[in-house]
Amino acid sequence: MEESKGTLAKKIVINSVIAYGVFGAVQVFYRLWKGFTVSSRMREVLKDMPPTKGAGHDAPAGWIRDLQQNLYRLHDWRLEICEGRPISKNLGFSWSPAPYTLLANDPAIVRHILKDEFSKYTKPDSSIDPFFYYFEDFLGSGIFVQKHGVGSEDDGQEWSKMRKVSAQIFNRKNFNSMMQDVFIQKAEVLRRFLERKFVPETASNCDAYAVDIQACFFNFTFDSIMRIFFGEDTNTAEGQKNTYGQAFDDANAASRTHGVDSIAPFMIFTTFLPWPFGGKNGGLARAIYDLLSPQHRQLRRCTKILDREANRLVKNCLEDPKFSERKDLLALFLQAKFSSEFVKQMVLHLIIAGRDTTACLLSWMVYELTKNQDVQKRLHEEIMQKLPPGKAMDWKNLSPSEMPYLNGVIYEALRIWPPVPFDLKMAFEDDVLPGGWKVPKFASV
Repeated sequence: MEESKGTLAKKIVINSVIAYGVFGAVQVFYRLWKGFTVSSRMREVLKDMPPTKGAGHDAPAGWIRDLQQNLYRLHDWRLEICEGRPISKNLGFSWSPAPYTLLANDPAIVRHILKDEFSKYTKPDSSIDPFFYYFEDFLGSGIFVQKHGVGSEDDGQEWSKMRKVSAQIFNRKNFNSMMQDVFIQKAEVLRRFLERKFVPETASNCDAYAVDIQACFFNFTFDSIMRIFFGEDTNTAEGQKNTYGQAFDDANAASRTHGVDSIAPFMIFTTFLPWPFGGKNGGLARAIYDLLSPQHRQLRRCTKILDREANRLVKNCLEDPKFSERKDLLALFLQAKFSSEFVKQMVLHLIIAGRDTTACLLSWMVYELTKNQDVQKRLHEEIMQKLPPGKAMDWKNLSPSEMPYLNGVIYEALRIWPPVPFDLKMAFEDDVLPGGWKVPKFASV
């Protein structure tokens, strides 16, 4: 009797393994067939579009090795491989609709994507875009990862809500009052710091002239953003350590590096392994791969710090006896009765928008001024004439009518070195761009 039970159990195990093998094989075959069909159609739609410049770039996924080798000069590399062409293509894998990428240089095409046919292009589908999957892993569900238009499940309602809230907070009244005062105060802190570096009190202080100006600008914008967004006074410009800022930078770097390194493994896991080991978002295999990755472990450590710090800031804000009088962004969101989780995600996204962009602009502007001494001299003359030492700064005396040359320098720096040099979208419908270029559904642009 027991022998027959053992035989029955063995048959059940064998049959289960066979059934799972058949189930898995059918899954993988279906994915390959579907992926190959979609990929073939995408290649056919894109047949008239030139590939990017580079050895092997005309082959499916032939550009990925170049991408990995140029990760730390990504913007220069992208410019090199598409320079002189209104649009060019990077083909994806032959068995998957990813990662087909189109690089657009023509202003008319950019306008078409970001304005004229805005609803067709939104954030990428994270189930076929590993880079965006890990971007979501870092940023959660805020406005920078929320879809709009035909690519969203709710017809863009959540995105519209987030955008509307942000627009209400970033109004002229708030900017001209609290935000202006904070930026001026923190700029004065930075000025004093640089003065100590560049005007040593004694001749023996010979190393006082070396300073990392880009780091100074990032500290300046971060200190300003922490006050404006969280009501927290930090002084990283003067050397004070900031846990939130360091965790943010480290998480950002780890997300980008791990996302690029994961392109091939992610696509293999989602296509060639049956559920639950593979499938959508890579299944268990992707989870194990992430667990073994030092970069992803770093990402998880940093996001935990960000979450812990955000919880502390929200708690302190709600418990502040003067909560109803506060005008920082965190307080304004909480006063509007949004949930703590929503507020944490929104503010994290707005840090990217407010901190990195401004610091990069200031860094590139100084870089250009060092190369163009005549521009630097003329700018200095205007500043000394309109804002001599001792005169207080405000937005009025920094306006284009008062200081046209300063504003011209800033706008020219923005034109030459845009702080957001590329904007990735995914087409969720077939489209035709200006110039007659065809775009297939699921192509990233």
